[in-house]
Amino acid sequence: MFKKIFTLLFPVALGTLLQVSCSHQGYTPGPDTPPRAVINDGVAITLKDQKLTLIQNGRKVKDYDISSSKFGIGGRNGSYRTPLGIHAVTKKVGDGQPKGMVFKGCRPTGEVIPVDAAGRDPIVTRVIQIAGLENFNKNSHSRRIYIHGTPEERKIGRPASYGCIRMRSNDVLDLYSRVKRGMPVVIESCSQEMYLKTEQQAGVKRISIPESIVATLPKDDINFKPTKKKTSRRALAARRSKSKAKNSRGRAVASKSKKSTKKSSKNKKKVAVRSTKKKKR
Repeated sequence: MFKKIFTLLFPVALGTLLQVSCSHQGYTPGPDTPPRAVINDGVAITLKDQKLTLIQNGRKVKDYDISSSKFGIGGRNGSYRTPLGIHAVTKKVGDGQPKGMVFKGCRPTGEVIPVDAAGRDPIVTRVIQIAGLENFNKNSHSRRIYIHGTPEERKIGRPASYGCIRMRSNDVLDLYSRVKRGMPVVIESCSQEMYLKTEQQAGVKRISIPESIVATLPKDDINFKPTKKKTSRRALAARRSKSKAKNSRGRAVASKSKKSTKKSSKNKKKVAVRSTKKKKR
């Protein structure tokens, strides 16, 4: 009986153990399949092991730990997922700003926060804007899928974002100085090891972005409209009462002016009658 129970539960326990160990190492579930595209020079983001690799002449120059979406992979609007496929750098934002500077709508707010600030999860330090170049990811730019710094550095190495690629502030500062507009950014579901193996294979086509395509890339973030502050019910009621008071005062003043004009017209009529009587005399 014990052997039967052991044979039934052991595979489940083993699978759970493997899943926990993989999640601890930052690996996402699923098979490690070869990438769809490789590049000669640019950035390769591999989601299986949460890595961003800088590629030059088909070889790894440097890599960084990242954090992709906690909601998984996808490109649908409103999904908060990280899109796959070929992208390109459109703009870099944050020149001269201090480490930890908070950005909202790709604009510095003036607030600087420390690493792992309690209860805070904004975009910080630097923003690298990217745009999708394939039909299934062409909305990446309008979705504001960025590579950016995060104060939640304790979560780097595992999926934790809302679609963007998060990095430690020191790492995004270093990457920021190495990338430029038009540089390819490929986002793949495989591991870095699988990507680099495919990169070294003979006869593999490498993606390059022509200057004609670079010229058509967005030159700025999409039109950002700051959200209006929500007013409370009390504030709305106070505004309404003030407007009513103003209206009532205006009506009172108008009624007084009407009465005064009526009185003045009556007085004028009386004066006119008196003058006619004097003339008759």
